[in-house]
Parts: sequence; C-alpha cells; structure tokens
Amino acid sequence: MKDMKQHFIKTFIIGAVLLTACIILVNMIFDNLNFGRFDLTAGQVYKLSPSVEKILSQLDAPIDITYYVSSSEKMPTKWKNLERDVIDKLEELKLASNGRLDYTVFDPSAEEEKEAFEEQQAEEEGKELNRKKIAERLYEKGVIPFGVQSTERDEFAIKRIYSSIVLSYLDRKEDIIEEVRPEMFGSLEYEIMSRIYKLISNKKPKIGFYPSQPETPPQYRQYFQQQTPPDMYTAAVQLLENSGYDVTRTNIKEDDPVPDDIETMVVMIDQPLQERQLFEIDRLVHNGVDVIIGAQNYNFQIMPSRSGTPGTFDVQAMPTRVNINQLVKNYGFEIDTKIFMDRSSAYIQVPAFRTRNMGMFQIQEQRYEPVTKPVIIKINPENINDQVSISNKITELFYLYGSKLNIYDEIIEKDTLSSKVLFTSSKNSWTRESFGYRPVDTSEPGSDAFLGNEPLGVLVEGKFTSAYKDAEVPEWQATGPNGNEEETEVETAEKITGPAKEARIIAFGSSNLFKNDVLNSLMSHKALLLNSVDALTLGDDLINIRSKNIVARRIQETSPVGKALSKAFVVWFPPLVFVALGIYLTIRRKKK
Repeated sequence: MKDMKQHFIKTFIIGAVLLTACIILVNMIFDNLNFGRFDLTAGQVYKLSPSVEKILSQLDAPIDITYYVSSSEKMPTKWKNLERDVIDKLEELKLASNGRLDYTVFDPSAEEEKEAFEEQQAEEEGKELNRKKIAERLYEKGVIPFGVQSTERDEFAIKRIYSSIVLSYLDRKEDIIEEVRPEMFGSLEYEIMSRIYKLISNKKPKIGFYPSQPETPPQYRQYFQQQTPPDMYTAAVQLLENSGYDVTRTNIKEDDPVPDDIETMVVMIDQPLQERQLFEIDRLVHNGVDVIIGAQNYNFQIMPSRSGTPGTFDVQAMPTRVNINQLVKNYGFEIDTKIFMDRSSAYIQVPAFRTRNMGMFQIQEQRYEPVTKPVIIKINPENINDQVSISNKITELFYLYGSKLNIYDEIIEKDTLSSKVLFTSSKNSWTRESFGYRPVDTSEPGSDAFLGNEPLGVLVEGKFTSAYKDAEVPEWQATGPNGNEEETEVETAEKITGPAKEARIIAFGSSNLFKNDVLNSLMSHKALLLNSVDALTLGDDLINIRSKNIVARRIQETSPVGKALSKAFVVWFPPLVFVALGIYLTIRRKKK
C-alpha cells in the first residue's frame, strides 16, 4: 500500500511537470501568432469591415498612428477601460494592414510629471532649462488636454486628461482625432479609416451648402425688417468641416453663386426658391453633381389650448410655401402637400405660463411641459432600411413636422432610374388637409384610413430629365426697397443642353432633420448627415464601416390580444400540463 502511494505521488509530480512544460512550449510557439477575435454578435459589430483592408491596401507607404492618452489611474471611472479598448482596435487594424500600419501609445501626463521633477531639480541646483515643454509641443500638433467630469464616492471634480489620436502619412499634413471618448468608441473604426482615406487621396472634398446667410422669407419681411433670422445650420456645417470636408455656403444668388468645383450639394429648403435658383439646382443635377434635398410643406406652432384647460395644447399649421416640387417631380418624386401625421410620435418641451397671486400682485411663471402630437414623428428602427448603407444601423430619427414623399414609379421606369427607400413612417400614419394658419385636428382617423408605411427618405440614381432643358435661362431676382422681388438685367448664361450625366439624389421630406437643436441632441441625425454626404462624395466603403455601431434593440409594445394570451399561458398552462400528465399516468396504470 505504501509503495502504491509513493508511485502515485511520483507519477503525479512527473505528470504535472510535463503538463506545465507542454503549456509553456505551446505558449512560446503561438506567442507571435494572432488569430484575431471571434465576433458572435448578431450584426458582427466588432468584426472589421472588408472595406478596411480595401482602403489600407491603397497605402503607398506605412502610416503611423500615435495615441496620446493619460494613464488609466488618472481617468474617471467610466474612462478607465478606454485605453485598452482603443489599443485593441488599433491592434486589429495593424493586423489587417499587412504591415502598412503601425501605432504607438504615449502618455503625456507621465512626461509632464518628469518635466516637473527635472525643473525642480534644476531650480535646486541653480540651473535653467531652456526647452519647449511637452504640452507646448503637443499643442502645436493639435493635441490638447480636455476636462471630463469625475464622480468618485462623495467627490465631484473636473479632471484634465489626454485622449487624442494623430495620424502621419508620408509628407502630408498630420490628421488628428482631437477627443477620443468612450461614447464614440462605436464609430472609432470609421473615424480612423475616414482620415486614412482622405490622407491617401490628399484632398479635401468640396461641398456646397444652401442656405448661407439666413434670409427673411418674403411673407415675414414686413414684420422683421431690421432683424436677421438665426442661422439654423451652423452645427451641420461644422460637423462636415470637422469630418474633413471643405464646405462652401451659398444662397444660390447672382452675387453668391454655387461654386463650380463642388462634388456634392446639400440643399435645405425652408422657403420658396426663385426660378433661377431652381434652374441652378437643375443644372447641377444635369451635370452629374450629387444633391441632398430636405424640404417640408409645413411647420407647426404648439401652444396651450385656447379653451384654458390645463395640460391641453393646440397645433397650428404654418405653410412654408416651398416650391421645390416643380423641379423634383421630373426626378420621380415630390414632397406631399398635405399635413402628415403618425401615431409613432416623440415628446418636445413646450413653454406654458401660469398666473399666481402674491398678495396684491399677480405674477406669471413660465414652465416647460412635455407634449406629444402626431406631427412630432418618431421613426423607429423597424422602419429604417438596414439594407442600404446610408441608413444601415441608424437607431431612430426625430422627424419633426416632416412631410411624406410621393414616389412616381412611372417616371422612374420611363427614365430608367433606380430608387431605394431609406426609411418610412409607421403603418399607422395619415394625412390631413390644411387651409392656412389655423388649428389642426390631430385626432386619429378610423383604422381603414391609415396609409401604412409611407416613404420619408429616398435615394434616387440615374440620368435625370431636366426641367429646364433647351429652355430660356430664367433671370436673377433682386429684392427691392419695399421687399418685393424685382427682375435684374438678363444675364447671358448657358442653357441646359446635351445628355444628362449620372447623378444621385437623396431626398428627405423634412428640413428640420439637420437643424442645430436636433443635430446637437441626437447622434443618429449626425450619422445620417455624414452617411449621406459620404455616400455621395466618397462612395460606400466608409459608410459600411460607420454602420457597424451597436443597435439598441428595444422591446416592442405588446398588443392587448398578446397580453391576454400571455396571462392565460402563465396562469393555465402549468396546471393543464399536470392534469394531462395525471390522466396519462392513470390510464397507463389501469392498462397494466
């Protein structure tokens, strides 16, 4: 028995040593091999897009990426994993590049502490250090620390940290991602690859954007003679410029024309256009310039009800009188002229006033109340086309006061165009007639009056029929001293002649999609704008990268029938199983 015990111990020790040696040997063999990561998510959101390898294969020389980041010990709690996540992404890009990409991680905070220590020593020794500090050198590159909120235990503070990525390629100007934050990690792959793409092409794509300096609509000029309307598209222009585009704003006027060398034109229409402005847009499309159009036929004013009932609000329609339909109908679609409503709606904050007595005085208090109306439309993920790169993985959209699009299949077939719907309304949508500035009935119609899923965004491609081909060039209009439109001298300009070139048009039935207040609040609207511009200007490769963000899959509302069936299943199914099992066993026993 004693010999058996000694033999077992000896065998166990030898086996353990051999197993440990085998594990070490296997680790040494596979240490330099990287098989990547396995992505088991439904949308393959962590797997690199094939477009990445396609773009990296165009590099003529290696590209260097430097990630300037503070150590995790100095990061706020939600930022502590950021460095590791970014390094993982850079490592995957390095593997996909086949040696064309390399990266370095640098901690400026540690260098700043080292400099402070050396300065203290030099001061004690009576010496003077004449050199540029690391912060100054990084500032010249564009790497600037920024403040983030930090909440730990009972302490609230603002921490100053570094988290920036600098890309260097050949002798071209370095590109930089100034602030790499945890919330932008889903789009980090796109942010890096878009900058690599532009470094390779070595040019800034030029974009035209209408409107430029805001103008007072003709119907309001008598009320706002001395006031300039606010610029509602500064956030959209800044977003495009930060993404590497050269944006030129224009009012499409004689003294403010559309640049000749633009690749894409963004047209957000809030008021009627002059005949010459329509002609200039038509000429762009005829010459093969891609265009993004946003327009709607109504805005709305939501105010406390005149009845005085607390918590009730009226909706008043304000026609925009846009006239873009006389042009775009030739392209196979138009903006519907009726008021559009949808059961799927969002909330907005509406100011309301309450009068309160304070002794012999009365004061009015302003507060904001959440209000939802069917003109405040919310587009849910199930109504967004995930088969088109422009709208793929857009989580939701705030379609404020928008109109539906009418698509004319006969024109599209006749001109051999192709169209793809980007997103639609819910199946519970309807329209109402409007008769100008008056309250609108927002109650739902009968179930048989619902229109179903109506298109709200569409991509149309092909050679478009010009509305002004071989026609006389319209004259420019100038605003007279009384605010009326006056004709100027006839300008000699080329007519629209010859065959049309291939072009693409993205149309939205809402110009509010990209206004400042909406764009600054919703990341999905920023993604939609960049997706649209990039798809027309750069192609689909970059879009397929951005579209890999994680989608929020929300549980849909259960119908009353579904709720009843669920309750019945929970309450009655287990007892019925036991009863059936008891009857079966009783019958079986009797047979025996």
